[in-house]
Amino acid sequence: MKRTLITTFALILLASIASANNGRGGGADFGRDGGQAIVGSDGTLYIARTTVDTGTNTATTTVTAISPSGSTVWTATLATRGGLRLSGSNLISVSETRASDGTVTSTLTALSTATGAVAWTRTLSGDVTELEPFNGGTYVITVSSSTRSITALDNGGNVLWTVTA
Repeated sequence: MKRTLITTFALILLASIASANNGRGGGADFGRDGGQAIVGSDGTLYIARTTVDTGTNTATTTVTAISPSGSTVWTATLATRGGLRLSGSNLISVSETRASDGTVTSTLTALSTATGAVAWTRTLSGDVTELEPFNGGTYVITVSSSTRSITALDNGGNVLWTVTA
């Protein structure tokens, strides 16, 4: 009983911290290694934990969905470094690839909040600096060596429009 009470208290504390940070999770900035907690509108807690293999410099993020009653709903693993953003019914992560000429390509991967399965992926040119959810999708701000762009994606990962800012 005591262990269940302590676990429940810890989950409530994490949920409170994430909620106070507008669902962005425990004060962790987007793209920072470590841990993160996000609370969905239904009370589901999504905990992300990133580990980095220092020998290969590869990162793995494990995401666990915990129901408001405290039971684990699903667990998923992504080959990515950094934070998640809740947008609609998806948790979105970003991974980057840097070419030898310095250009950056970013891949967004959306996990379904219902199942933890990959809902969609989208590759964009440039370094993603921000993900901002809106009603119906996510604005993605990317920066390359010469431009800054804003791309609107719908909840299915389809490009609605792109403008250079």
